[in-house]
Amino acid sequence: MELRELISFYHVARLRSVSKAAKTLELGQPTVTTHLRKLEDEFGITLFDRIKRPIQLTSEGVTLLELVTPVVISVDALKTQMDYAERRGSFVVGAYPDLVTHHLPIGIQRFRDEYPDVRIRLLARSYNPLIQLVRSGEIDLAFCSSPPADDPSLEFRELFRYNTVLLTPPGHDLVRAHPIQLEDLASWPLILTAPESLLRQRVEQAFKDRGLTADVVLALDDTESMKRYVEIGMGVAIGSDFTLHPEDHHRFGVVSLEHLFPGSVIGVCTLKGKFAGQAVRNFVDMMSGQMRGFHSEIEAWEEESRLDSGIVVGSRDD
Repeated sequence: MELRELISFYHVARLRSVSKAAKTLELGQPTVTTHLRKLEDEFGITLFDRIKRPIQLTSEGVTLLELVTPVVISVDALKTQMDYAERRGSFVVGAYPDLVTHHLPIGIQRFRDEYPDVRIRLLARSYNPLIQLVRSGEIDLAFCSSPPADDPSLEFRELFRYNTVLLTPPGHDLVRAHPIQLEDLASWPLILTAPESLLRQRVEQAFKDRGLTADVVLALDDTESMKRYVEIGMGVAIGSDFTLHPEDHHRFGVVSLEHLFPGSVIGVCTLKGKFAGQAVRNFVDMMSGQMRGFHSEIEAWEEESRLDSGIVVGSRDD
C-alpha cells in the first residue's frame, strides 16, 4: 500500500467519480483506476459499487474512507506548510563586491519577482572575509572563488572561470608592450583590489617571487571605483575580466594578464552539513542558471585596444 493509492481513493470517494478525481490529482484516469485495484487486491475487499451511477462506496469503502480522511488531510496540510516555507523566510548571501555589481542584480530581481515574501540579506565582502563567514555559519552561501583545498568543512560548486586583466587609459604605453611582464607593471603606479581579495594576494605574491616592489597608489573593493581612477590618470588597474562592460571598450585599454596570474573560478561556497531551506535551494538554482558558463571575450578586447593605439597586431621591427 502506498500513500498515493490512499490519496486517489479519498478523492474518488469524495467526488464519486474516477475521472473527476484524476483531473483533480492531475493524473491519467487509468492510473487512478490502478491505484484503486491495488488497494482492493491488498485488502481483499471491494471499495466501490461500480454498477450504480455515480459510483457508490461499499460498507468496507466507507470504513476505509473514515480511516483515510485524517491522513489525507494531514498530508495536504503538510504540503501547504512546505509551500509556505518555500515562499517565505530569509537567508544571508555573501559575494564579491564586483559580483554584487555585475552579476547578481538580474538574478536577484527575478527571484524576488517569483518569491516576493522571501527576504534576502546581501553582504559584499572580499575573499578572506567571505570564507570566514561561510565557515562560521553566519551566511548561508557565498559567491566567490574556490575555498582552500585543505578545508574539508566547505563545499564548492563551480559556475564559471575568469582571468586577470590590465586596465589602462586608451593608448597607454603598456598596451604596446606585448606580452606585458611584471617588470613593465612595476614601473607604473598601480590601482589594486583590497588587501583581503584573492587577486591582490596573487599579485603581491608574484611581485615578491620576482623580487619586485609594486607601486600601489590606491586599493579599492570594487572595480567600478578602480575604473574611475584609471580614467583620471591616477594609475593602471589590475582587475578581473568578469567586471568588463561593452561600453568599457572605448574607455580603457584592456590587456589579458593570464600569462602572469593564474585564472580562477567563481562558484557557490557553502558549509558542509549546514541545513539549507527550500528558499535557499531555489535561490542557488536560479542564480546558478543565471551565472553558469559566463565567458569574457578578452582576445577581442585586446585587439580593439591595440587598434585604438595604432598597433598592428603581429608586426614588430627586429
